[in-house]
Amino acid sequence: MPRPRPVFVALLLAAAVTLALAAPASARWYGSTMQGTANATYGCESALILGALGGVELAPTNQRSCTYRHGGYLNSLRPTSIVPASGRVTRIQVKSGPSPARLRLTVLTGSSRVSTFNGEDLPGTYTCCTARYVGPAFRPKANATTTLRVDVPVQNVVSKAIQNRIHSSDGLALSAVGPGTLPLHLTPAVGEIATGAPLLTGFFPMTAVGEPRVDGYTMAGIDLLFRWDFQRR
Repeated sequence: MPRPRPVFVALLLAAAVTLALAAPASARWYGSTMQGTANATYGCESALILGALGGVELAPTNQRSCTYRHGGYLNSLRPTSIVPASGRVTRIQVKSGPSPARLRLTVLTGSSRVSTFNGEDLPGTYTCCTARYVGPAFRPKANATTTLRVDVPVQNVVSKAIQNRIHSSDGLALSAVGPGTLPLHLTPAVGEIATGAPLLTGFFPMTAVGEPRVDGYTMAGIDLLFRWDFQRR
């Protein structure tokens, strides 16, 4: 599978992280707006990528598992995958097509360096991701929205120690295993950077607990139809 284009990916990740950290803490559901239909016809064995000569193409990943993280919507303050504070995820929802793959709730953790002057995150220092939790597999209902109750602790903490000024934050993702289609909505503008475009980052194969991954491939115009309910500690 081709490597991501560095400039394109850096731009999308910077926008996604900025919007996620600026999201209001009052929201109940985080993640997708769940407005689109699950119209992806492929599973982890394939992925939409930017074509070498422009446009997009469906390319083989040669993998049977994958992890997808929602990156929010460009120029929108809607909360995304990053948790706003330490607490617990209590419910998740997934919108699926006719032949859904088995899924596993996944917690990815990332971090930013913190300024010694004002305690704020230093721009451009956010790195992601390492899986901290991978839940049991479940198969969502076909052509429906599946709601599951869960009880998963998540963290968003800042260390102000002089030798280790780090802001660590968890993010929610979905891992898929085996055959079946993914809970993705492909918009008409896949691959285009435009206001309101959903962002999606995929990892192939799926992330393993404790394994640092910096090989995520980010695309605009694909919505991960997944959201989660959060309760502060």
